[in-house]
Amino acid sequence: MKKKAIIVFATVVALLAGIAAVSYVRQADDQFQLIPQKRIVERSGEAEEAEVGTGWSTKEDPGEAVKEALGMALAGKKSRVPHFAIVFATSGGDTQQILLQLRELLGDKTRIYGGSSDSRGVMTDKGFVKAAETGYGYGPPQRKHALAIMTVTSEYINFGVGSANCAAYPSVQEASKAATLNAILNAGKPQSEMPRIVLVTTPSSLEEEAIEGIEQVLGTETPIIGGTAGGPVSTSFGERQAYASGISLTAIYTDLPMGWTFEAGFDVPDQHSGVVTKVEGRTIAEIDNRPSLDVYDEWLDGHIGQLAEKSTDPASIRELLTLHPLYRKYTSPSGQNYFLFSHPWPKDDSLKSRSFTTSTQIKEGERVYLCHGSWQTLLNRIGNLPRKAKLNAGIRIDTKPILGIGYICAGAMGVIPESEREKISLLINHANNGAPFIGPFTWGEQGHFPGMANAHGNLLTGFLVIGERPKK
Repeated sequence: MKKKAIIVFATVVALLAGIAAVSYVRQADDQFQLIPQKRIVERSGEAEEAEVGTGWSTKEDPGEAVKEALGMALAGKKSRVPHFAIVFATSGGDTQQILLQLRELLGDKTRIYGGSSDSRGVMTDKGFVKAAETGYGYGPPQRKHALAIMTVTSEYINFGVGSANCAAYPSVQEASKAATLNAILNAGKPQSEMPRIVLVTTPSSLEEEAIEGIEQVLGTETPIIGGTAGGPVSTSFGERQAYASGISLTAIYTDLPMGWTFEAGFDVPDQHSGVVTKVEGRTIAEIDNRPSLDVYDEWLDGHIGQLAEKSTDPASIRELLTLHPLYRKYTSPSGQNYFLFSHPWPKDDSLKSRSFTTSTQIKEGERVYLCHGSWQTLLNRIGNLPRKAKLNAGIRIDTKPILGIGYICAGAMGVIPESEREKISLLINHANNGAPFIGPFTWGEQGHFPGMANAHGNLLTGFLVIGERPKK
């Protein structure tokens, strides 16, 4: 394992060394208004496929932060009112004011999607934007915040946005179903025309229900890629309202090359596994009819108990389990194996309760497996995401796509030493050939298993690229 980590880390170092139309807009009163929208972008007399920009800010005042980040994203752009804006603000900031300031500056024509990123940061192709230093609720969020924005104007990419406040619907499924239908309508498409892919920001602890609602509209073959709104204070952006428990999504229609990947960076040796025999909500009480934490500790050669004796810091045990999470294995009808990871942690910090909790719905009778990784392998895999996405789209890996959108697990980011975190954006930038990208740090991830369905897991990463049409 040590030898492999050294090899992977060397790969990271080597990479770093090489780095030198008519649309619908939803109003606050849930009514839709027809708005003519200019879709052509030109530069040097030739039509382009897209005009994309990114910007960021760490200003504490929401109005100043929006002005700085938006000004950076639109600098040098011909279109000052983009068709689409992706917005991620670190947890703990005034997300409602951020959204209102954006609307004031952009008006109603720009479609907005996004939500909160983990309190510790957010990133774009311009770098890792550091905010608070703590996550997971181990301490109150500091008042330092960060904001990232991507703006897109394109004749060839149609972004339809939809959102819903879960509290306003009888179920999460109904809320996400409504948001999906709104996104299709917002794109000016009939309900029968499926988007190429859906981006989603979901509320915490309600992810599986949100996926169910989306699939009630789109079926299981339309890929979903996204993440749980980052915390400790999670928020999803509506068109004019920031929701504490809401869904924000985007349906993308385009005939441009598009590829995505949904994966993790752990070894899956299957050496230890067991059947879940008792579940209490999202707490795994028993594995193989024994207290689950006892079984887990045995799999890890007693390291959980040893850490508990040495330290009272719950973060040390969480970090151990982050690098040794559980996964479930699924096999598609074609024989393709998929691995869905879950991030466990003790039900209580004192370890008196011999059970553990996850952020995923694991059912009684399911088999769970132990896996392992290192921060070096996680960093390497995250940095390689754009290449995988380009390969899946048939885009040459040495070419620069139009844009990239990523979702990176905050837990995976958290085990990477703080001194190394800037390399996350540097490596993605290198693999993405310097194309604009934006990425929040999420508290859960959603993605697609081809031939099966969409799923929610932890410690995963997703990345989408949209490329230029091949030159004739």
